[in-house]
This record gives sequence, C-alpha cells and structure tokens, in this order.
Amino acid sequence: MAEQNQDTRKEYLEAWKNTMVNIWRDRMDRLGVFDTGALRGSLVDGTLHMNDMEAQMAFKFLQYGIYVDLGVGNGYYHGNGGDLYFLDTTYRHEHKLGEPRKRKPWFNNSWHLSVQVLKEKMAHFIGEDFAGMFDNLNDRERG
Repeated sequence: MAEQNQDTRKEYLEAWKNTMVNIWRDRMDRLGVFDTGALRGSLVDGTLHMNDMEAQMAFKFLQYGIYVDLGVGNGYYHGNGGDLYFLDTTYRHEHKLGEPRKRKPWFNNSWHLSVQVLKEKMAHFIGEDFAGMFDNLNDRERG
C-alpha cells in the first residue's frame, strides 16, 4: 500500500512540475516576456528526488527572469538606500528614458498559489498513508 502511494505521489509531483513550466511559459506569453525568447527557452523542469515523505524539485531558468518578474533591473542595486532617481518623471523625460520598467509577474504569483495547492495535495496523500497504517494495525489485531 505504501509503495503504491509513493508511486502515486511521484506521478502527481512529476505532473505538477511539468504543469508549472507550462503555466510559467503561458504567463510569459500573455505578459509579453519574449524580447529574445532566451528566458522562455531557458525555463525547464529539473530534477525530482523522493525519499519516503520528502521530495525535492528543481527548476531552471535564466536568473534575470526574477528581475523581469519584479520589474527591476538596470539601475536597481542593493544598498542604494531607496533613492531611485531614475524613476522620477522629470529625470526620465530629461534623459529620454521613456516609461520605467513595469512588473511582468510570470513567476511569483503562480509559484505561491501552486505551492499552496501542492501542500494540500501532499497533506492528503500523507493523511491517507497515516490512516492506512492504522487499518493495518486493526487487521493484525483481528488476525
């Protein structure tokens, strides 16, 4: 029973991992995150390792994808004290910078919502395993 549940969990996690990549690519497409296509092309589902009740997953994409998601990049740096002078309308107009970057949330929103769904599903699987252990105890006591 436990081995069958382990297989079921693994199938679910593999499908979830593949679905996340599809969701992220769809979000990139809808948000217009495709200047060169490099970010979209770099997005792949990585490894899945399972051991009893533990699982580890990895995803890969170009690091600048996080900056695209947050709407930051050139000119934004750690430790600048929050003085983002280049966002000032007058400064941007004088330097012909156009509109400031805008968030293109292809990653974070999807990730947090999907992780919540995954946690609930894994809790359900683990609850079934736990209940199954007690069913086995009752069967042994009767036998």
